[in-house]
Amino acid sequence: MNIKDSFWIGLLVGAASFGLFYLLLSLFSWGEAYHRAPWLLAFIPGIILFRMMLVKWNLDKMGRGVLAVTVVGMLLVFFLI
Repeated sequence: MNIKDSFWIGLLVGAASFGLFYLLLSLFSWGEAYHRAPWLLAFIPGIILFRMMLVKWNLDKMGRGVLAVTVVGMLLVFFLI
């Protein structure tokens, strides 16, 4: 499998994994005390993808893109929500 190692593709993959997992988690009913839970749990696939891209698949630039989306997204959740 030949995948082009690009930072921009990593950004798109990170954002897509976050969005899809957030949509899946938003189907469940969360209590008022856990209003941040779907937002924070939606970052788990990005962390897993980051590790797999850097260690297993040797896609350094894509891993950095996924990491950038994950870190910026977590900071936004903590400061805005």
